[in-house]
Amino acid sequence: MMFWGQRAANALGMFRLRWGGESSLTTGLLGDVPPEIELSDYGRLPASPRSECPLGLLNGESLNVEPIADLDLFFERLYSYYCEKGLWYIIIKWIVELLSVGFTICFSGFFLLFVDWNGLRNAKCGMDAVESGTKPCDLAKEALHEHPLTPLTLSKAIVVGYLVLFSVYWVFCFLRFFAQLKDTLGIQHFFYNSLHITDSEIQTMPWATILERVVRLQSSSQLCVVKDLSTHDVVMRLMRKENYLIGMLNKGVLAFPISPWVPGAGPTVKFGSGGMRHRLILTKSLEWTLNWCILQSMFDRNFCVRRDFITNPRTLKKRLIIVGLTMLLLSPFLVIFMLVYLFLRHAEQFYNHPSTASSRRWSNLSKWMFREFNEVEHLFRHRINSSVMHASEYLKQFPSPVISIIAKFISFVSGGFAAVLIIIAFVEESLLEGHIFGRNLFWYAAIFGTITAISRAAVADELLVLDPGGAMSMVVQHTHYMPKRWRGKENIETVRIEFETLYQYTGMILLEEMASIFLPPLLLLFVVPKQVDDILQFIADFTIDVEGVGHVCSFSAFDFQNHGNSKYGSPHNVPRAQRSSQGKMEKSFLSFQSSYPLWEPDAQGKQFLSNIRIFREQKLQGQGTGHTYSLDRLWRGSPPRAYRDRNGLSSREMQHNIPGSGNDSRSSWIIDAVQKNHPYLLDWYYTSRPHRVRSHRRDTTTRQFEPAEQQHVDYWGPTSLGHNEGIDEDRWLHHYDNRSQSQLASFDISSFLP
Repeated sequence: MMFWGQRAANALGMFRLRWGGESSLTTGLLGDVPPEIELSDYGRLPASPRSECPLGLLNGESLNVEPIADLDLFFERLYSYYCEKGLWYIIIKWIVELLSVGFTICFSGFFLLFVDWNGLRNAKCGMDAVESGTKPCDLAKEALHEHPLTPLTLSKAIVVGYLVLFSVYWVFCFLRFFAQLKDTLGIQHFFYNSLHITDSEIQTMPWATILERVVRLQSSSQLCVVKDLSTHDVVMRLMRKENYLIGMLNKGVLAFPISPWVPGAGPTVKFGSGGMRHRLILTKSLEWTLNWCILQSMFDRNFCVRRDFITNPRTLKKRLIIVGLTMLLLSPFLVIFMLVYLFLRHAEQFYNHPSTASSRRWSNLSKWMFREFNEVEHLFRHRINSSVMHASEYLKQFPSPVISIIAKFISFVSGGFAAVLIIIAFVEESLLEGHIFGRNLFWYAAIFGTITAISRAAVADELLVLDPGGAMSMVVQHTHYMPKRWRGKENIETVRIEFETLYQYTGMILLEEMASIFLPPLLLLFVVPKQVDDILQFIADFTIDVEGVGHVCSFSAFDFQNHGNSKYGSPHNVPRAQRSSQGKMEKSFLSFQSSYPLWEPDAQGKQFLSNIRIFREQKLQGQGTGHTYSLDRLWRGSPPRAYRDRNGLSSREMQHNIPGSGNDSRSSWIIDAVQKNHPYLLDWYYTSRPHRVRSHRRDTTTRQFEPAEQQHVDYWGPTSLGHNEGIDEDRWLHHYDNRSQSQLASFDISSFLP
């Protein structure tokens, strides 16, 4: 039953699911000792539709086996054990993490309290000491404080507070290590004795295979006494909270009225009152706070959404404000730790490989935008990592001649100085100890080497064949993200700018992580509380009760009848407010079917797969045997041979590099090298359907949960670019369909489609 309740009294009247007690989920889920046994809390008695989770067993069930107390926590530990590849890997990882945190605390305490930086700067050693006639310096006396806390200044007090706070945190982690060790040993026992899988076998065994063994074990051990578990049930439990976060981003709930210069601000997805742009934002620290304040607190002990959580927005607003104030008070200490940690982690890397700072990676926001419903972490990580090379190739499609010319000149000059220093080193190494303007030649060698590396990275590749459409198609094969405002405009500057907000420089991401320490407190105090009603309404509207699982985000249940979008192949079509944006639910279903090929979908899912198969067969019939290479195809078609050769990946190489996910070759129909010449399947299906061209008025009264990629006027940049949207959309549909008629015969999904 869907939650169609509105706010306050309407929500009270429409919530006809079981509601638990007033206790917070943090006790029931995060505690190592669950408060109660999870039996048949989700069963229903037909005679008592309003009863609160009545007891009842399936036909033929008995309680001859002790059930697992908390299935959510159990499956989380099971999955974590698999990802970390066994007991000894987990123990070593924990020990290394403890040592790393301890070293960071000690290192920062020593350099911030004991080192006399003024004395260190004035100390004379080596040739300086000889030239000045002083004795060789003793750094222990010259640069260390004998009494580091004298006098006790405000800055030293902050450092001491930081050391105390993180020392307590280290002790907590140390004690938690032993508390979790017992649970980890229990999971190892389950792998060995119930699943008959050793730690060595986990190294290479796909996750889908392990999950199938867990499902088969249900018949004998009754992990869940309410119903027979399926692969879908287990993954919905694993992704219970993450699916809500994915859904909120997909429907634009976490879009706030912020300026584009705010660190971590993403693309515009909707317009508020007065035309104010609402942008998505989700830094790591903001993700943590929202997870703790909302996702970890919205469920009761039986994984049902608490009634008082939905109907009392004032409580959530109060929690957000309290957490915001707490983070604001802790921010000075967090800044110190982050500075030291990032310095220890990246300083040597940036010094020896300066070009690392100019490399790019997906931001935290983009990862959650791309992640699909019921997509576990390691499968998503494999998919998104596969897109990095293609994302970099796409940005190379926009070379700047001016920057390239200037970078060549800077590289030429700095490289010349570096070459001279190298020659000097070959002639007489001691000459490098000579000083020029107070600095020895070693210092100049490091500076010129760094400048040369950075400037050469900015020089455009002269052998690059420009094909923005083909490059974007390769990216979409992995990200499955192609908003309307990008289609047919891959070579436009506004699309590139928005793409860069998702695929950022590594150095910029590190700076944003530092700035984001102060950002979440401000958002939690002044911005997020204003969106609480929208967040709670989303939870109410998109929550269903799945027997044996509890309350989950309705998108994760793959309910085509209530959330289907026929433009993406769904057998049902519902109003825009009820369906996912950009066909994310349909895309998630295909990815899930590919990752778990032995999973049997319901009748609606089979019909959806049948629709996709029919679509493919129709395209095969219309393709013919010949290949036409028109100007349009060269612009929107497959990447030229030179472009493909530069990637250095043949079809066979790509197939061997596709991350294993427990599926056989049938999974290659979603991400496969042969698809480089045509779009991602569901985007291809969408663009092959007839679409009505809409008017181009800015609608500021649209439903707040529908992101602006469904509105033709939302662009990253000047809104005047939207006047030709209808024409460009038609052109996109035409070219997108043309480029699809290549190498389709090798695209095989019929082996598992019904």
